[in-house]
Amino acid sequence: MIVGLITEYNPFHNGHVYHILESKKITKSQHVIAVMSGNFVQRGEPAIFNKYIRTRAALLNGVDIVIELPVLYACASADIFAFGAVDILDKTGIVDSLCFGSEDADINRLYLAAKILSNETYEFKNFIKNEMLKGISYPQARLNALSTLTGEDMSYLSSPNNILSVEYLKALIKIKSHIKAYSIKRYLSEFHDTKIKGFIASATAIRNSIKNKNVEEIKKCVPQNIYNAYLQNIKSTIPSIDDYSDILHYILRTKSPKYISQILDITEGIENLIIKNSNISAISELIKKIKTKRYTYTKLQRGILHIILDIKKQHIYSDINIKPISYIRVLGFRKECSYLLSLLNKNARVPVIMNFKEAEKSFPPELKKQLKAESIITDIYNIANDKKIGKEYTEPIVIV
Repeated sequence: MIVGLITEYNPFHNGHVYHILESKKITKSQHVIAVMSGNFVQRGEPAIFNKYIRTRAALLNGVDIVIELPVLYACASADIFAFGAVDILDKTGIVDSLCFGSEDADINRLYLAAKILSNETYEFKNFIKNEMLKGISYPQARLNALSTLTGEDMSYLSSPNNILSVEYLKALIKIKSHIKAYSIKRYLSEFHDTKIKGFIASATAIRNSIKNKNVEEIKKCVPQNIYNAYLQNIKSTIPSIDDYSDILHYILRTKSPKYISQILDITEGIENLIIKNSNISAISELIKKIKTKRYTYTKLQRGILHIILDIKKQHIYSDINIKPISYIRVLGFRKECSYLLSLLNKNARVPVIMNFKEAEKSFPPELKKQLKAESIITDIYNIANDKKIGKEYTEPIVIV
């Protein structure tokens, strides 16, 4: 039995160890395969440590194989993020179950919302549209529509991990996957806790401590076998969205508003708002300036990151449908579980990449194009870090 986990590990901490152990326990699985965001994450910002550091941390603490979630899905809204990750797990052909953390942990309640949202009626969509015309954000408008339709209090779906949980279930329904879903309740810390309070802390709190160079503070809430690696990298530059401000301003001054409007997550004329305020030098300050109830900080940050990475709507959508995953890239594995790679290669329904350089040589043109884009995006990430170019071709797969 193999359980799949959908992760960012930004960074990996004790809460993730708990998730791994509990997931194996409740699904009765022997092995764990994690799908992990690469160098940019779902909030629309650079990961605090690169994907190879985070892969090693996961492998040292209970994950058997780490697979990369391509950037098109990793930095997108919850529905795209969830669909890409679930599609990868399904296409491995060897994952039996999916286990995710949520604030609710009642899988039946989460499935109720997922089934409704998997088959939205005209009335449901119209209700959301009318709510948004009142200046209400899309997530809240959808929540209001669900509560009205079911006659039940659906406020539990406003919690970040419950939102993602419903999207995972929607994806399973959409692709008619055989994978069985389980959920475990988040332990001790809350998703947006900003301070470290004990043995298990939120990733937000840990990132804050890292950014503030409070290295001793994180020691109690990360596995000791990765603390020194974190310590070493904390001494170097910690990337932030503002490190890419010059790239954004160059693009805004050389591309037309029509071009910017084609970018993923740039909707409802947001491009005009961004361009109008492009005299603000730092991206974080620009977002604060244009943020409203309707345009949340995260939505704007994702849209701006997509401008920087040149990710267009056409790259992720085919008509109104999210494009399916077309390859599986292994970032690392545990040596004692190498036989799982044979199973993966035998059963996967899309090509499995173990060597980036060799794959780019042998893949058909469309897949080569996708890999080239991933390489460029890694180079952009490294502008804020070691400034090395071409690391996708030189960084070896992680083996522990």
